[in-house]
Amino acid sequence: MPRLKDKNIIRIWNGLFFLVLLVFWRFYYINHLLQKEQMQLFLITADYLKEHLAVQGGLAIYLGEFITQFFLNKWLASGIVSALLTLFVFGIQKVLKAVSGKEIYMLSFLPAIGYHFMLFDRYYKLAGLVAVTLSVWSLVLFLQVKKANWRTALGFILMILNYWFLGGAFILFALSAVLIEFQLKFKPEQKYQASRSLLTVLLVYIVPAVLIPIYVQHFIVIDHLLSAYFSRVFYQFSFLMPTPVVLILISLPLLLLIYGWLPEKWVNSFYAGWGVLLFATLFLISVKLPNFTEEKEMHFDNLVRERNWEKIIDLAETDPPTGEQAKLAISLALAKTGQMSTLLFHFNPEPNDFFIPFNIRGMAPLIANEPYYYLGLVNYSKMLCIETMESTPDKSMPVRAVKRVVENYIIDGQYKLAERYLWYLERTLFYRKWAANAKQYLYNDEKVNTHPEWGKLRKQRVHDDFYFQYKRNDLALVSLLRSDQQNKMAYEYLMSWYLLRKDFDEFLKYLPLVNTFDYKEIPRVFQEALAYIATLYEEVPEGLKQFPVSAAVQQQLKRYAQSFQQGGSNQPEEMKRLFGTTYWYYVHFTDFENE
Repeated sequence: MPRLKDKNIIRIWNGLFFLVLLVFWRFYYINHLLQKEQMQLFLITADYLKEHLAVQGGLAIYLGEFITQFFLNKWLASGIVSALLTLFVFGIQKVLKAVSGKEIYMLSFLPAIGYHFMLFDRYYKLAGLVAVTLSVWSLVLFLQVKKANWRTALGFILMILNYWFLGGAFILFALSAVLIEFQLKFKPEQKYQASRSLLTVLLVYIVPAVLIPIYVQHFIVIDHLLSAYFSRVFYQFSFLMPTPVVLILISLPLLLLIYGWLPEKWVNSFYAGWGVLLFATLFLISVKLPNFTEEKEMHFDNLVRERNWEKIIDLAETDPPTGEQAKLAISLALAKTGQMSTLLFHFNPEPNDFFIPFNIRGMAPLIANEPYYYLGLVNYSKMLCIETMESTPDKSMPVRAVKRVVENYIIDGQYKLAERYLWYLERTLFYRKWAANAKQYLYNDEKVNTHPEWGKLRKQRVHDDFYFQYKRNDLALVSLLRSDQQNKMAYEYLMSWYLLRKDFDEFLKYLPLVNTFDYKEIPRVFQEALAYIATLYEEVPEGLKQFPVSAAVQQQLKRYAQSFQQGGSNQPEEMKRLFGTTYWYYVHFTDFENE
């Protein structure tokens, strides 16, 4: 059987690398990519492009945002990221082949694997991957010129272009160009002409690389020195430069050193072993390093954005979450499907699951506004969205927050402000149709009132003034009920709020309102609470008798009481197995005490 050519083997490894990445990003970490799309607002305007090109690294940021806008589709998002990482590898391989003359170089996968790991962190930008990939391919162009003087002149021009358009990636280009010239100088058998003077090489690449950012910082773009060198391409917090970014920038220069002097027999003898080792490392770290807890939270958040309430409940039944965003998503899904008063205690609820506290010094999570919006507290929903837009680390405008702000302004009748934000959405690729439809509702109260969602929420808005307190959200819920006594969602949130805090007095105070809603019978959770409250009295008060408890609930309470008295009080796990979805289990086996 004839031996495969080295070039074909490399193609097989590259294809395998792409497929491994595609599977990982599509099926195991896709929600991180979907969130990147929600956290930006890419405008298709000449001014938006000009604003980016006016700063160093702006083209890379622009291209990164342009690509990210397509992350609405899961396959497209995972495919684009996988293709960029593979293109990064392929460019490195072409540079190494041109300089060393060797065909097999498995270590060329290391920089892309490193950037793959960096993208696990939501604060690393896709623009950085675009920048280093284009920088590597500019080196491929650089190596097309075989004459030393012409190559040096082209290298100087490319380094300036790298700096202004690709930001900190120019460091990778400059260091690599210097090392390439050094290797050509000491390996005269190469087909390229070497530069006559190494001093010329240093003056052409190193000196400008040091001085140009300082000049730009003082006279063109006023910014701190770190950003002048590394730009804002890689990390959302520009005043930090994480070590992984530095390692990526010096990765190709290090590979040039390794492959420039590595014996030929080492390279050709162990390429299969290197490949297996690298891919085993890729697999193991992709299992251990990612923040799958955060990915799970993002999954629930994205389902809320899609309004896929049934999927949220199904997912929670098979894989119960513990994070605050996911638990908020479950409670909201239960309320939106009318199941909060029947299934609340199936998902290990806690008193603070309904709302995420607002931290005025940080960015509000995108999901934080959702329950306020659907309840009818549109002003607080609006405030959280605006706070999100104002607090993003890189001063971007999350498109999800912008859309919700528009909805809130339309519901509130603040059409001029809604129009201002619609201007942005009209200049996007994928939200312009939504914006065009929303624009039809401006200055038309009758049309808004007939909208299936906005009209309902306008009716549910609070008409009273009240002091908003996160720890007393029940006051806001009561205000909602006073404004609209048919706000069933607010009622179920209110009653569940009191039950989770074991505040039976307030629960009983608002229980009579249950008859104003379209319940066929008193909801299961309410019945369990009533049955338990009745056991606290020697004789059941007349007021409780008007709220019937079914025979099934009474029989289950008897079984629960027997188990509890026969040692179950000391066996929480066994009681959870038998009665974990009941209110009685919650009352006895949670530590929360009503404040």
